[in-house]
Amino acid sequence: MGEYGETQIVAGLALYRSDPFTSINFEDALEDTHYFMDGNGDMSPLEGALQMKGLIVPFLGHFGYWVATAGQVKTAELDVAQRAAFFEKAVTHTLFQSNPSHVTPSLPQYGETLLQLIATGRADLLAATEQIALSVLKSGRYAPPEGTTGYFSQPSKVGVFALEMLAQQRDETVDWESFHVPPDRFWLDAARLGLNDPDPQKGAEWARELCAAHMRTLATDVENGSMDASTGHEIREEAHFLWPITTIAFLRMRASLGHQTGPVDHPLMRTSFQVLHDWQVPAGSWPGAPWWTDILDRTAAIAPALTPQIALVR
Repeated sequence: MGEYGETQIVAGLALYRSDPFTSINFEDALEDTHYFMDGNGDMSPLEGALQMKGLIVPFLGHFGYWVATAGQVKTAELDVAQRAAFFEKAVTHTLFQSNPSHVTPSLPQYGETLLQLIATGRADLLAATEQIALSVLKSGRYAPPEGTTGYFSQPSKVGVFALEMLAQQRDETVDWESFHVPPDRFWLDAARLGLNDPDPQKGAEWARELCAAHMRTLATDVENGSMDASTGHEIREEAHFLWPITTIAFLRMRASLGHQTGPVDHPLMRTSFQVLHDWQVPAGSWPGAPWWTDILDRTAAIAPALTPQIALVR
């Protein structure tokens, strides 16, 4: 597995092996959210709602830990992580739209989220997440800031890959140059050419190359001592390191277009996460909770325009 093995991944994810609903991360996220939404501190109440993003890593890490160590799929915990991730992106987008000086959201993070949603069959959140990402893309705010050489220090990978695949599914393409995004040629070709190739063996070759490309995004951490997208490390969540969401999303998108794909022979497809290759999040995996409903209700009262998006994660 290149520079990464399952032992190393499990060691990192072990921080989240305990029940995330009773963890200090959960308590801190909830406490901070209430503090700022109550008008305390130096954040607006809507910015305070963003503190719920503190749920994403521990719940996703818990999910990844139990898949890696026991082949156990904790559906409720992944459901929480996915709802929290969508909520964070919806709130951030509202703040971004209302403030011209707001930091432009990360295209790689949109890509990683979209690929996970495709890979887990999360259709209820996929279209709405894509809509948010496209809105930011079309805003023109990936243009080089004044006095800089550009927003992107390297060609963009997973964001380009995810959004281009979704566009291809509609027989569309994305004009990346017009949006000031330099696409990585391999990831763009995988979405435009590999996705649509009807030959099962060629499709499998593209999938193997995607596995290798997935691992290269992790190798930058070792080479550069950085986990930043500026060095090419665009897969950020540790639970995704050996869970090939890139390749699984590609295979599922090919299948949705009616293309068969031959066997994909790559070590990344044989890790403990292989139990997720044909799996999807069951509807209603997490029934919700009063604390979650309270945060959603308060957010909708602050920003009524978010009501339709909030309804998706109730």
